[in-house]
Amino acid sequence: MTAPATLAAADVLRAAAALFAADGVAARAAVSTLRPWAQLANWDALAAQLGGGEIALRRYSGSIAGLFDEHFELALLRLDSDRFVLLHCQAPHWHAVDSEGATESVTPEALSALARDGADIDAVLISLPHDEDMALAAVAQIRPLLRAAWLEVGIASFFINAGLLLLPLFALLVYDKVVGNGVFETLWALVIGVLVFIGMDAAMRVVRNWSVERIAADLTERSDERLWHRLQAQTELPGGVAHLLAEYRNLASARDFVSANYLMGLADLPFFALYMVVIGIIAWPLLILILVLVLTYALAGAVLQARINRLGKEAEQAGTAKLALMGDVLGALDVLRTVPAAHFVLRRWRAATAASASVEARRRLLVSHAGTLAAALSALTLVAVLTLGAYLIDARMLTVGGLIAASMLASRAMAMVAGLFGLLAKWNEFRRTSARVEASLAPAPDAARVDKPEATGRIDVLGLTRQFAGRPTALDKVGFAIEPGERIGLLGRPGSGKSTLLRCIAGLGQPDAGQILIDGVALADIAGSDRARWLAYKAQDPVLFAATLDENLRISGCRPESPRFARALWASGLDDELRSGRLTLGMAIAERGANLSGGQRQKVALARVLAQEARILLLDEPTLGLDPDGERQFAERLPELLEGGVLIVSTHSPVLLSVVQRVIALDAGRIVADGPKDRILRVGAGKIQAAR
Repeated sequence: MTAPATLAAADVLRAAAALFAADGVAARAAVSTLRPWAQLANWDALAAQLGGGEIALRRYSGSIAGLFDEHFELALLRLDSDRFVLLHCQAPHWHAVDSEGATESVTPEALSALARDGADIDAVLISLPHDEDMALAAVAQIRPLLRAAWLEVGIASFFINAGLLLLPLFALLVYDKVVGNGVFETLWALVIGVLVFIGMDAAMRVVRNWSVERIAADLTERSDERLWHRLQAQTELPGGVAHLLAEYRNLASARDFVSANYLMGLADLPFFALYMVVIGIIAWPLLILILVLVLTYALAGAVLQARINRLGKEAEQAGTAKLALMGDVLGALDVLRTVPAAHFVLRRWRAATAASASVEARRRLLVSHAGTLAAALSALTLVAVLTLGAYLIDARMLTVGGLIAASMLASRAMAMVAGLFGLLAKWNEFRRTSARVEASLAPAPDAARVDKPEATGRIDVLGLTRQFAGRPTALDKVGFAIEPGERIGLLGRPGSGKSTLLRCIAGLGQPDAGQILIDGVALADIAGSDRARWLAYKAQDPVLFAATLDENLRISGCRPESPRFARALWASGLDDELRSGRLTLGMAIAERGANLSGGQRQKVALARVLAQEARILLLDEPTLGLDPDGERQFAERLPELLEGGVLIVSTHSPVLLSVVQRVIALDAGRIVADGPKDRILRVGAGKIQAAR
């Protein structure tokens, strides 16, 4: 089978559009384009040839269940030689176009059933470009959903707004035809008609609101999914955790702009012209008057809204600063309770509270001014319409019923303008908070360009340099090589760069200069999902989640019934805790393991990292918090789990050094000694200083 020379980005995007909008014609066209590729034998060549432009592609080979843990928008799956599926991921929603061009929603379980006998599948994962502006990207994500829902929302909006003309018409007929003529049969006929409209209006509003809220829920899920993957790619958070959480709280509130409370004002806006036309038919002088009043309101409201936006930005920044400080305080309550000078933090809290309260009060005052302006102009509109209407009635250009109808339509038009200002205010808030959340994250790294599901363990560190703002150089042109199976101990004083070096090797820290090679491949070019298959890292401080102990261990990806899981419990010493009953797999772990002792947290973290089937194991002070017996036991059992893999351990423990064969000593970010353990340990501190 001969495949086309290239697959244009437009074809891939068209396939995505087909999945979004359930466009059968586009779906069949996409399948026709993709079929030759799906039948190629060499999918490594496929992934290489498909790439180009801003579309990132990589190959996946494994189980379907594992595929759903990957990050992608589109995946071309080959189930066997005759069948393939183009899968579109917008978690928690999954859509598929099969080899016959049929489009349907699928679940991971249903897709897994397509693979025969649970066999592995081949896939090419496709990541589509996103707008760097988080707010615009969010709108781009829901645009296909808005297209899909335009019919029900549009029809509902038409009936609601066109039906609202019946109320002024009802008032006109009652005043002009019924009152004074005693035709009550006509009155009740009109009443019944209006009651039917009120019932239909309520039903249409429910349908419209449901459609919009469904889109709003999808926006939240998709935006949070994208944020999750952005967080997964972070090597550091420029603004800190507390600051990011405060900004995310603001973003969650601002996303209300895609809701029935705000978005419906935009759906109703086109009918403003319809109301103006009807008023013109009733009495054209009233139309001119109302347009002048609407223009006056629009200009005054725009000026006021600009000031509200400026103060809103200041209020959000002040509120974020206060919430960030609160996050820091909550994380250090024990310290504040046990030091005599906690008033220094109290002063910061009072200053942050005063700044936030002041600017928020000014913002609320301007918002109340906007409400006052709307109420005043609404009353002025009524007075002006009635005044001019009286003259028009006297000139026999208008009836009393026509005047009442025109005043009702004028009030509705002013309400539309007020609703538009509310929508614009919410959109501006969403743009601001999205931009601040984006600023709280490091720039998204380039997509990984190399597939590396396996590694032998060869590591080359080439001229690694890392500098943190306002601090001495953490790593200064560090370079060395590690062969598969080596066991390395990192020694050095606190602040010498050991933890920074481990984080860089783990792919969690971005060096300012230099690079790290794994089996000759740049670590930065390897997908994080591939790296997690053969590299395991445990930080100095044990990190536990608010979940059960069993769930904390399952994060390793190791099944509890597997031998590796049991050996990890044994090597870490956690099996002793379980046998004694001090811990159970079903017990709930508090946030950050607050209900466990320091040693117990360390054992859980060690068991989790040792349960990973890793060829490269990075441990930062793994015995910190363990008693001497636990430390000795861990040092004796650890070698049995290495199985020829690489071990790099940072430690000050002489007991744990018995496990390593080679020692690298760091000081002030530079290597001052590197060689066999026995020789390095015989070198005195003075000789190491001289070696510098």
